[in-house]
Amino acid sequence: MHLYSPTLLPPLRPVLRRHLLLLQHGPVVLRPLQRSDLALWRRHYQRIERACNLPAHFDAEASFLCAVQRSQLQHDNDRLLLGSFDAAGELLDQVSLHLRCSHARSVELHWLHAAGCPEQRLLRPALQALGTFLFEQVGIRRLYVLLPCDAGSGLVATLQSVGFEHEGLLRDHHLDVEGWQDRQLYALTAPVWRQRQPAQN
Repeated sequence: MHLYSPTLLPPLRPVLRRHLLLLQHGPVVLRPLQRSDLALWRRHYQRIERACNLPAHFDAEASFLCAVQRSQLQHDNDRLLLGSFDAAGELLDQVSLHLRCSHARSVELHWLHAAGCPEQRLLRPALQALGTFLFEQVGIRRLYVLLPCDAGSGLVATLQSVGFEHEGLLRDHHLDVEGWQDRQLYALTAPVWRQRQPAQN
């Protein structure tokens, strides 16, 4: 039998809506967003709309509620919707984990705003909590993010400080109101994550 046969891998641990998930690292807490978080989410979304000049989305609230209802991480194309909160309980950002392929154990990380709006000082603890959860508990092999080419250097530096590596440029990958846009690919794999942990503890 081949050394890397999928039958030798431990099963992927699913994350379902009924699970009481609470992830914390430093001052940041990540937990599944609920319908009861709608008021907090609405304020956060309106702030991002104003700050980032997002196009008007009349169905944004309905999309949020639908995503909350379907939130899980088990099968191909599932999405787990998490909220990142500070110590005072204020919503810092909406985080979406998209299980692109359960066989390849590959997850795409999204923020509510594609360029990454969370404060940099609070983004690193959130990434640390996500890494421990996805690589050590769920059994994910690869976590990646697609960033606009004009993504801030602070965001890129924060990703790299956790272990994300630049893997290339995806041309015309994203279509928005301004046309086709390129995306920068940054990825973190389970072996790299585990290799870096002793130095960070």
